[in-house]
Amino acid sequence: MTEETATDHDTEHRGQSGHAGHTGIFRGLFESVIEAVRTRLDLAAVEAEIFVLRTLRMLLWALAAVACALLALAFAVVAVVAALWDTHRMVGVLSGAGLFVVLAIVFGYIASRTFKGRPAMLEGTLQQLETDQHRVSGNP
Repeated sequence: MTEETATDHDTEHRGQSGHAGHTGIFRGLFESVIEAVRTRLDLAAVEAEIFVLRTLRMLLWALAAVACALLALAFAVVAVVAALWDTHRMVGVLSGAGLFVVLAIVFGYIASRTFKGRPAMLEGTLQQLETDQHRVSGNP
């Protein structure tokens, strides 16, 4: 083998190993990015599931409480109307209707406060993505 041929062979070999090294670095970087995205998607899925279950549970208990309260109140109004039927039937009926209107307003206010106070959907995931963005950009 001549000296020129040996030099060309070494240069080709170094070029191939350098190319393989860069490919390995990019492959590792790509795998890390995919793993980070998968972790964030898993977190988002868990948070979405927790959010939906919590909301459904809250709605079911609220519906049960409202139904029981309204049934009890309806029986109380019927009892008042029956007691006042001979003397003041319109007062009994209108006071019962007014009571239901007041309860509807109170329940609506409580429901609006409840929905405003709950955390946003995927809030933890968005915070984690913001943290990742700060880490990548070099900001603490």
